[in-house]
Amino acid sequence: MSETKQHEGFIPAGLVVKNVQGVVEGSLYIAGDVEQAELEAGHLCITEEGTLKDGHIEARSVAIDGYVTGVTFTTPRLTAGAGARISDCVIEMGNPTGCAIHEDASFEGDVRISVSRNGKARQKNAEETSRSVPHEDAHIVIPGDDELDPHWAAKTPDITEAEQDAEIPLGG
Repeated sequence: MSETKQHEGFIPAGLVVKNVQGVVEGSLYIAGDVEQAELEAGHLCITEEGTLKDGHIEARSVAIDGYVTGVTFTTPRLTAGAGARISDCVIEMGNPTGCAIHEDASFEGDVRISVSRNGKARQKNAEETSRSVPHEDAHIVIPGDDELDPHWAAKTPDITEAEQDAEIPLGG
């Protein structure tokens, strides 16, 4: 696949593709085997016959019914169907309610699901780290309001930029 934009994509069962890179504006369906993918897509679907190994996927939605391993997904919506087998992956989500996992889906190895309010991976550069406030001196700042809310304690931590990571032990 080239770097040009495509509207729809399909990798049929039995086809093995290596080093896939590009942007798919619409949907990409993977029924074959893909190794090393760097993709942006509107919707990505790995069918029951499909395999995706290693890479990074950014998509508005991801549906997994096949096998994925070593992939980082950045998406606001992820669905793992009954046939999903997910191994050693990172799932970066913007909203914890955008994830649906069927009870028969299988997780193996190190699978991490992280949720950040801004919808992107936890990317803190040195400037953001140096501006962090120790918990003892933190306070709530309300834009456009010069005074703190009298109902809040003076040492309430600033949670306006909070991110939450969850490591869910899934066995293995």
